[in-house]
Amino acid sequence: MNRLSEWARIAALAFHFGLIAGLIAWCGWLPGILLSLPLLAPIPGLLRKRTYTAGWATMLVVFYVGGLLAEGVAVPGRRGIGTALSIVAALDFVSLVLFVRLAARERERR
Repeated sequence: MNRLSEWARIAALAFHFGLIAGLIAWCGWLPGILLSLPLLAPIPGLLRKRTYTAGWATMLVVFYVGGLLAEGVAVPGRRGIGTALSIVAALDFVSLVLFVRLAARERERR
């Protein structure tokens, strides 16, 4: 448990679940669940510590970062929550990338 890649994976899961919960809280139940459906796809692979899943999940999360940032800038009434959720999505992206890179380095050392 003291490997850095494991900590990055745990952070990625925490930010991922936080993003899903934030979208559901922000949009309401049905629209939030529909908006979060693509984010549910990589969860089984992330729980199984698969770096391939984390790799393609980064490409998925990028769309959420951009969309939430655009929503935060375009609609003044939603600026705070849109920006906050885009930061959560960006941290999710960074932790997924760190998990992939650190796991590859640890595999290389073995």
